[in-house]
Amino acid sequence: MRKIVVIFILGFIEIFSLPAMAAKPIKIAAIFAKTGIAAVQNAAYIQVIELAVEEINNKGGVLGRPVELIVLDNKSTPIGSTLAAKEAVKLQVTAVIGSGLSSHSLAVAPILQQEGIPMITPVSTNPKVTHIGNYIFRVCFIDSFQGAAMAKFAYSDLGARTAVVLRNIDEAYCVTLGEYFLNAFKRYGGKVLLDGNYRGKAVDFSNLLKKTKKLGPDVVYIPGYTRDSGLIIKQAASIGVKATFLGGDAWAEIFKYAGKAANGSYHSAPWHPNVQFEKSIHLKNLFHQKYKKQIANTSQPLSYDATIVMADAIRRANSLDRSKIRDALAQTTDFQGATGNITFDEYGDPLGKEVIILKLENGHRVYFKAIKP
Repeated sequence: MRKIVVIFILGFIEIFSLPAMAAKPIKIAAIFAKTGIAAVQNAAYIQVIELAVEEINNKGGVLGRPVELIVLDNKSTPIGSTLAAKEAVKLQVTAVIGSGLSSHSLAVAPILQQEGIPMITPVSTNPKVTHIGNYIFRVCFIDSFQGAAMAKFAYSDLGARTAVVLRNIDEAYCVTLGEYFLNAFKRYGGKVLLDGNYRGKAVDFSNLLKKTKKLGPDVVYIPGYTRDSGLIIKQAASIGVKATFLGGDAWAEIFKYAGKAANGSYHSAPWHPNVQFEKSIHLKNLFHQKYKKQIANTSQPLSYDATIVMADAIRRANSLDRSKIRDALAQTTDFQGATGNITFDEYGDPLGKEVIILKLENGHRVYFKAIKP
């Protein structure tokens, strides 16, 4: 009889220890490119979001529920982003992390705003993204600051007085960032010799680069993504363009496409392995334990921050009510992330995020300086 009672008690304990594991999961969608031209770059963001979700679930989830991550492919296009956002609505997700490219986030945000679904983009720096509505947030700096910071660096630190700007006219990020750099460089007293443009899928930049070589600028600013920026630098070196090349935060795998030609260039970034934020050190260790390598993409930590900030807001809201989660996000203050302190302003942008200037040397990114707002 005693044995039966013991079995009953053990069974009773087991039943009541299950709810945290068996609870209905919290659905969070990640809208990024899994196919198409942006897939390689976006894979790095997805990787760290998955790592963050795994860590959250290993610690018991959120509100006693596991987080279910649903990765939706935007196929590297604004149209695909729109369809992915509609799929997220259909799946009744609680929140969305994404997208990567600004043009993709600009397509996703209006749909989520209309449906009242909170969204955090890790890396979309176009200022217009968060102005779409009060459900839209970001953890990265914005292009108005990034472009001006690089213009100041070019003029004051490098002593540049003339510049050429080469923009991908198919991407909102590239067009907008280029405009901020161009205008700021002029304000500092510099002269823009050429404001050139190219299409997103271009592979031959010879006409633009011949003009650039003839003009002989001190710097060439390429506010593009990794592939096109890298190809431009490599082709420029092959025809003898002597300018210093500058870029934005999207130069994640620049050496893959530019090779040794990238050495001596500079670009702005949100993070570097040398930063000593507590969460940055934690993320580096977590990433190394999981993947047995170091973080190479300087924007990846933003994906980690976006995920843990969203989870923190759900905890503080103590609810899966999207409006309460939105309110909790808006009230985020002094959250310690891998890329620094996060406090959202009235538009859902982080206050005080500094721009890190990195120099490319011998296939590596070397911390050069930080520029604060």
